Amino acid sequence: MISIAQTLFIMSVPLLFATLGALISERAGVLAVFMDGAITLSGFIAIAVTMATGNPLSGFITSAILTTGLLMVLAWFTEHTRANPFLVGLSVNFLASGITSWLSSHLFGTRGVIALADSGVHWRIPGILSVAAALFVTIIVWWTLTHTLFGLRLSASGPAPQILTVRGSNPARYRIASWGIAGFFAVCAGTILAFNLGAYVPNLSAGRGWTALAAMYLAYRKPLPCIAAVLVFSGAEYITTILQGTTLVPASIILGLPYALALLVFLFIPQTGSTKKTR
Repeated sequence: MISIAQTLFIMSVPLLFATLGALISERAGVLAVFMDGAITLSGFIAIAVTMATGNPLSGFITSAILTTGLLMVLAWFTEHTRANPFLVGLSVNFLASGITSWLSSHLFGTRGVIALADSGVHWRIPGILSVAAALFVTIIVWWTLTHTLFGLRLSASGPAPQILTVRGSNPARYRIASWGIAGFFAVCAGTILAFNLGAYVPNLSAGRGWTALAAMYLAYRKPLPCIAAVLVFSGAEYITTILQGTTLVPASIILGLPYALALLVFLFIPQTGSTKKTR
């Protein structure tokens, strides 16, 4: 029983980071539809740079700078051109899919799996360490959103930007910041997935960016309940893994269980208090 609980917590770490990123972005009035692409892109960059340098830390830092920078540039573009943030977010997913495939082919000669072991690098993030870090970050996010001026202003920048304007603050800056913070958490999710696999695989996120949105609403847009929400989805993923070793249920149904759960959350969990617009 203890080993199962430990496994679930370790499995939930990437999704928890992604959910926290989606939560922060949504608090600022932007639905983080870009999370799935950001996770995949960051994982690719982390693996590529680590293979080139032999240093996982440099892979993480480079991934954080490039992925977060890209999202903040797109956020700035969205704010200054009044583009549709939902469509801009979707474009990140298409960009990530296309550019990782193209770079993978040109840099590594394959559009498939890129293994760290091929460059002589063998490194994994300790599971307990990643769990402790994720829980600590969750507490920091909760404290920031509820007890700091920055968190309160960020939460007002989406649903009530006029309040910030009257007080002399620019709500656009907080919305742009929310993209950047969400991007950093996507990097955390993507690099943990890639390093624990020891490789980059196409579609690394495997829908976790979309699942993060469902988990965020299941937690009623509150940081601490996100822990329980991601454990629910990790439990579904764990059951899926177990059932794949049996012939009791067709494989297509088994693989669709986590996505079916996400759909049920979107359908039946009331989104009271969530922003009605994507910006």
